[in-house]
Amino acid sequence: MSPSAAEVVRYLAEIGQLQAYVTTRDDDGEGAALERVAADATAGPGDVAWSRRAEAAAGFRGALLVGPAPAPAASDLAPGAAVAACANPRLAMASVIGRFFAQLAADQAPVYAEPALALSVSANQAWVMNARIGRDVSIGSHATIGCSGMGYERDSAGRLVKFPQLGGVLIEDDVDVAAHATIQRGALGDTILRRGARIGPHVNVGHNVDVGEDALVAGHAQLGGSARIGKGATIWQGAVIANGVTIGEGAVIGMSAAVRKNVSPGEVWAGNPARKLR
Repeated sequence: MSPSAAEVVRYLAEIGQLQAYVTTRDDDGEGAALERVAADATAGPGDVAWSRRAEAAAGFRGALLVGPAPAPAASDLAPGAAVAACANPRLAMASVIGRFFAQLAADQAPVYAEPALALSVSANQAWVMNARIGRDVSIGSHATIGCSGMGYERDSAGRLVKFPQLGGVLIEDDVDVAAHATIQRGALGDTILRRGARIGPHVNVGHNVDVGEDALVAGHAQLGGSARIGKGATIWQGAVIANGVTIGEGAVIGMSAAVRKNVSPGEVWAGNPARKLR
């Protein structure tokens, strides 16, 4: 049975996470059934989401947002929305998922546009789950696609609490994933490898990364969670792209570079920390 927004809010209060609760609903959220977990920007009726951004509350169109304190004014919320203000909304959301939506983290069988690819995956001893895979895709020996990523948050005692990974992997047509590469499933949405992307051996692609069309990611490169790799960009061997960093279209990142800032289209960066060469 789906929990209501009010039920989730009471649970947050019980575990000491809730600081304030604001809603525009007349029933205080008792009748707002929560069916799904979504990203805050894409949430709709029946969705619960979280955000560290205070401004997310004003544009939220879901049923319940687990957001930061202080709580917004009710006049700033969309009709039918509710906001649970918490000191650590990511930790609070991890608790909510574990209590009410743990089944969503279960592995799901992959969907292949070309079912024959499943035979190649098996022969190569690759592991593929939680993925939708297009045509003319190559998956190398012992590759791992759709595993959970490194999603953790520390509680008040400093212990690491896992943030359940509920998303998937979308691999478009004409993508190569080389041997021993790892493509992590999204935390809420999808990790995406777009048409023509090339992923080298031992590459690690973190959760919610978006690798653009015809991008090349060479062996042993590391792409942190939510990084964006632009169309036609090249990431050379052993480079590390930090969480949330965007690499622009056609940019080139040199070997073993450690990129902590956004890179504009067409630029060449190298070094640790990485700097623009030209």
